[in-house]
Amino acid sequence: MVIGMILELISGQQHRELIPNITNPQQVIWKDMDHVIFVKDADIFEYNTVEKTLENIGTRKSNQFVGLDENRDIVLCGIEHFMITSKEEFSTVFTINGKELKFFPTIRPISLKGDTIVAVTALDFLEQHYYEISIDSGEINEIEEPKNISNTLIKNMVLYVQTDILGNVYLNYDTRELLKYSIRILKPQLVSYLGI
Repeated sequence: MVIGMILELISGQQHRELIPNITNPQQVIWKDMDHVIFVKDADIFEYNTVEKTLENIGTRKSNQFVGLDENRDIVLCGIEHFMITSKEEFSTVFTINGKELKFFPTIRPISLKGDTIVAVTALDFLEQHYYEISIDSGEINEIEEPKNISNTLIKNMVLYVQTDILGNVYLNYDTRELLKYSIRILKPQLVSYLGI
């Protein structure tokens, strides 16, 4: 077994694991290295990448977007669009934590982390604009197109999720990159523990 693990590390073999019972998720959100959240229709699932377990952790309405608050807990953002006749009216309302945020542009969220919502023009036939919104202040600012609009917390993408043409979802990783990541994470803890 040890020899097999060593050979696997040397080869840098890519691994691809099917995540059971999840197809065509509307959202994929990395909570941390060990937990990824899938939003599939009305259900919210959490997959443990270490224990390989999938748990239903909640539900959402069809007009709700799922994100993570500052404590990495699930937060729901309701979305409503309205017909307007002037720029003085609002066409979008986000409802989050009992607070209503009203905006003139017709937008939809694409990312929700902590106090920040990143949104994009909701209508595909219009020119796409991107916005950053502060939940606390309700302030909206136009931004450049985000390079990485996912909620991933893993900076070097040691683990990543892919969907095939049939909608099946896979967890992918490179054993060498995963080992390097683990060493980077554990090194400060070992130095502290050993008093080096």
